[in-house]
Amino acid sequence: MKRSVKSFLQARSNLSQWTHNLTIRPSSTSALTLCENPPQITESKHSHLTKSISNHAHMNQMLSQMIMNYIPIDHLNLMKLIDFSVSSHGFAASALLFTQFYGFIDSDLCNSMIRCYTDSNKHLHSVFIYTQMWKNGIFPDSSTFPTVLKSVAQLCRQELGKAIHCCIIQMGFESNVYVSTALVNMYGTCSSVSDARQVFDEIPDRNIVSWNALITGYNHNRMFRKVIDVFREMQIAGAKPVEVTMVGVLLACAHLGALNQGRWIDDYIDHNRLRLNVFVGTALIDMYAKCGVVDEAEKIFKAMRVKNVYTWNVLISGYAMNGRGESALQAFSRMIMEKFKPDEVTFLGVLCACCHQGLVNEGRTYFTSMKEEFGLRPRIEHYGCMVDLLGRAGFLDEAQQLIQAMSMQPDPIIWRELLGACRIHGNIQLGEFAIKKLLELEPNNGENYVLLANLYARDQRWDKVGEVREMMDCRRVRKVPGCSSIEIDNVVYEFVVSNYIKPGFEEVYKLLADMNKKLKLAGYVADTGMASYDIEEEEKEHSLMYHSEKLALAFGLLKSPSGLTLRIVKNLRICQDCHGFFKIVSKVYRRDISVRDRNRFHHFVGGACSCKDYW
Repeated sequence: MKRSVKSFLQARSNLSQWTHNLTIRPSSTSALTLCENPPQITESKHSHLTKSISNHAHMNQMLSQMIMNYIPIDHLNLMKLIDFSVSSHGFAASALLFTQFYGFIDSDLCNSMIRCYTDSNKHLHSVFIYTQMWKNGIFPDSSTFPTVLKSVAQLCRQELGKAIHCCIIQMGFESNVYVSTALVNMYGTCSSVSDARQVFDEIPDRNIVSWNALITGYNHNRMFRKVIDVFREMQIAGAKPVEVTMVGVLLACAHLGALNQGRWIDDYIDHNRLRLNVFVGTALIDMYAKCGVVDEAEKIFKAMRVKNVYTWNVLISGYAMNGRGESALQAFSRMIMEKFKPDEVTFLGVLCACCHQGLVNEGRTYFTSMKEEFGLRPRIEHYGCMVDLLGRAGFLDEAQQLIQAMSMQPDPIIWRELLGACRIHGNIQLGEFAIKKLLELEPNNGENYVLLANLYARDQRWDKVGEVREMMDCRRVRKVPGCSSIEIDNVVYEFVVSNYIKPGFEEVYKLLADMNKKLKLAGYVADTGMASYDIEEEEKEHSLMYHSEKLALAFGLLKSPSGLTLRIVKNLRICQDCHGFFKIVSKVYRRDISVRDRNRFHHFVGGACSCKDYW
């Protein structure tokens, strides 16, 4: 990657600043006596002395004796000394060691230490050793950069990464595939995917690890469509995917709800005899569950020879999100019987299952057993599930008491769940209290104002609805627009709520209008309770007709053969009107419809929904 002289100097300045920050010198050398001319150090029979180090004073005394009496030391024991000083006493003592033993410490020793620190998740220590190399005139080599860049990525210090990148260019290592791949990983992890892509494009001889690094970077930044595009590029380039590749692409398919692409990858794994290891198997279960095909997820689960707690977690969560709460609880019981220890994520799936099915007593029992039987401390997400479970079931006082008893400060999700429950049960007073707390934490989140407006609209307090909308205008807060996608012939199409007819989609709007008329004859009545209060009833119905999920549904009916399940993914919670609309469509048009909204799946079959109208 080309860099100007100015940017290179700035990057080197950033690296120097890091060096300065990490090498603060002590005011005195304490018991350590320094020699102006360090001794020639070779492998020694006295190196066993390093084993006796137990504290800082011991280390200083031992070093004083070694230097004054010219006792030699080998690489391994010097590495132990530096490791002890970094881990126990910060960076100043280690900087002193570098200075004292200058001439004996080489790039191999530094590379070994960087690798050890990176593998031990001591990433700041790894970067410190790298900065000391430069400070003491020890030049990094091609083995140094991949490891230290991994630590930089974990620290998410992009500026430092750029400084190292410039050093790589200066030393001529930018064409090294391992170094460049590490740069791709670093930039992707630090949310600079454009730089990651640029470095990737300039790699002369990419390997499978390079492709995997780019896929991981896009997944890390939730750019899932890009993952699918990169996978296709990879196939065109003739690169052969491995298990890690499959896991990354399946993750993207799961988030997109791209079932056809996911099925293709499943077949590819089978035909190319890739290992169905615990990681690939778990990713397949997750993909099928998040695409609403639980039966396929169960088949993969049963076919796996080796499972771990993550495998059980995705199965339990998959059951929960697809409205099969009883199956989720049964899976949890099997998990315990087979001696797998549940973790916090396991209980999150179990509580979600109780929440989606309205299993209040079971939810209380599991929440209590999490703490008392399994010794797990509930996190904020578990409290959120319990507040939602209790609130939607009408136990608003108990939900409020649970919030007051929390050992941590409630986050916006907690108050939002309570506010949503107040809307369902019409508790204006508690709802106003919840929104006050919510707006203190998130004054610019449009969803909060929408929930408050819906609470007032349910009680037909239109003056208050108007005040909420004036408040939104005054603060320039905008609600998140509804967005839905549907996969047709391996292509994902996206729709945004709008009554403006886009060129090329005239048929969709025409079909939607015809569907509206046909469904009214079958008993459909638009639920306008939450629509704008200041427009006529006919206009309210018109605005409801162009919700994003309805546009995606009409497009699916036009472009797919009869008998094929329509699978729609929405970024927000499905509204009451669209829920009723989809139920009747599934009966009148004899089409199974699967909608994955922000919280869960809704499987519409023959005029009924899997959620049993409890969501």
